[in-house]
Amino acid sequence: MSKSDCLPDTGGTLFLASVRDTAEAELAICAGADIVDLKDPDAGALGALAPATIEACVRAVGGRVPVSATVGDLPLEETGVRAAVLATASCGVDYVKLGLFPGGDAEGALEGLAPLAPRIRLILVLFADAWPQLDAVTLAGRIGAAGIMLDTLGKGGASLPGLVSPERLRALVASVRARGLAIGFAGSLCTSDVPALLAIGPDLLGFRGTLCRGGRRGEPLDPVRLAAIRAAIPPSELARSRPARLALC
Repeated sequence: MSKSDCLPDTGGTLFLASVRDTAEAELAICAGADIVDLKDPDAGALGALAPATIEACVRAVGGRVPVSATVGDLPLEETGVRAAVLATASCGVDYVKLGLFPGGDAEGALEGLAPLAPRIRLILVLFADAWPQLDAVTLAGRIGAAGIMLDTLGKGGASLPGLVSPERLRALVASVRARGLAIGFAGSLCTSDVPALLAIGPDLLGFRGTLCRGGRRGEPLDPVRLAAIRAAIPPSELARSRPARLALC
């Protein structure tokens, strides 16, 4: 699976907003988010929403933007991971996100997902504060994953730019792109982080906490904060091609 099969060539970096229900999904779309990411911020770093909530969000979005969803903070055990990925994909999302949490059999669990790659766009989430002990980028390419997201496991400490140097981020982008995969950054990012990260050129930047009231990820989304991030990320060709979306808001 090549990058062109994963994310459209937009001529820029996409704005991903993490939401937990249909109301937040609508708010994010109306604010100009390019991707809606479904997760439960009260259930861990990549907390999973209930299947019924995911399905309701997919229906509410109605194809206006791509939708991703996390499978939860799962141990890397092949049978459980495969079942969770299949269940999440069956809800109709465009991308399924799986975190490479510490412990377990990461390589075995991921190799077991290779047969699913032709029909499920899988995003592997790496954590800058809990870096995997295996070559996750090479493995992602080998199993046919759609892309890599670099995030943080801890949500109350340093943001991604505080944990990983710009040089290392550039090297990661180059390594992921060399395998034809998409690459995104997240992890307690704030508005002031955006210019330097845009200069590195990831395919997307993901946000939750900085979009919420008081900057707290468990609080509801704040339209003013959403607008600030949208203003900081130049609209891509994808956004400019969807003027009708704004008329619905």
